[in-house]
Amino acid sequence: MAKNHLLLSFSFFSVLIIAQISHIFAKNTSKSPIVIQPYIIDYRNGTVTKYYNGPASFVPPPIDSQVQSKDIVIPSPSYHNLRARVFLPARPDPSRKIPVLLYFHGGAFCIGSAFGWGDSHYVAKVAAEARVIAIAVDYRLYPDFTVPAPLEDAWAALEWVAAHASRAGPGHDPWVAQYGHLGRIFAGGDSSGATIAHNLAVRVGMGHGPHLSGLFLAMPYFLGSKRVPLEPKWFPFSPNYKVWPYVCNHCKGGVNNKFINPFGRGAPSIAHLGCKKLLVYTAEVDELRGRAIWYYKRVRTSRWPGQARWIEAKGQSHIFHISKPDDPATTKLIRDLSAFVNSN
Repeated sequence: MAKNHLLLSFSFFSVLIIAQISHIFAKNTSKSPIVIQPYIIDYRNGTVTKYYNGPASFVPPPIDSQVQSKDIVIPSPSYHNLRARVFLPARPDPSRKIPVLLYFHGGAFCIGSAFGWGDSHYVAKVAAEARVIAIAVDYRLYPDFTVPAPLEDAWAALEWVAAHASRAGPGHDPWVAQYGHLGRIFAGGDSSGATIAHNLAVRVGMGHGPHLSGLFLAMPYFLGSKRVPLEPKWFPFSPNYKVWPYVCNHCKGGVNNKFINPFGRGAPSIAHLGCKKLLVYTAEVDELRGRAIWYYKRVRTSRWPGQARWIEAKGQSHIFHISKPDDPATTKLIRDLSAFVNSN
């Protein structure tokens, strides 16, 4: 009897010890950081940092016989320094105005830079090939700022370009003033930069402010809760999907918010897209491909009166043109973009 009592006591205390260990383990696990690579780390104590928290990517303006470049500050109504890198084709004709291209880099609204090597090399090639003034905008990023801050920066950049129609003004840039064709302003970007460009065109289409001639979306970063054709079933587990609630933490509707879902609840009609033509560029090996193609088809079947085209880079992955700026596929993309900008 005593032996059984001792055995029961031992079992009881064993259960208590196991329960305490399990509680401690569960408590520690619940506080483990949430890592959304390559974007952010959420320490679950109110602190969120970038996955890579070192110095921002920066290379000096490239030295290139085909293009001139410089770094500038664009006046912004939000009272911060909106930086940009401007590219002008070498030896421009002073008697001929050329199109202006506002370009926005990718990085899910939390990483990337207009001053990085890949972006600078790529945008310089675009300026030289397409014979445009290309302005790469270094917009505000998470965690210091959240959406819609990048969209407001894009709007400030567009208004600044359009303001060059007057002969002089605060912050006017001599290259834009002398060579910029202000009746041919284009917006473009890759990944989240394409999302920014889309939102810029939507705002223009609502009847506010400046005019856009065309919109170039390279592998755009669009989301939504309802799966669309060609979208992977596992996509809701992707870092691109998981990071959105952070970068737009005050947005209603989650992934159906109008800023990230062009056809979400409350989004303006795509029929009012504020440009005359659209080029959507996708990569065959890209989890964002399906929704980009779906976007293109929805625009084509809408009442939007403009011209839309879709081109796909076979065998290429997301933002290949930034990671491989000298690749033949990138050369083709740049030529396609040049033809798009310079066609009537």
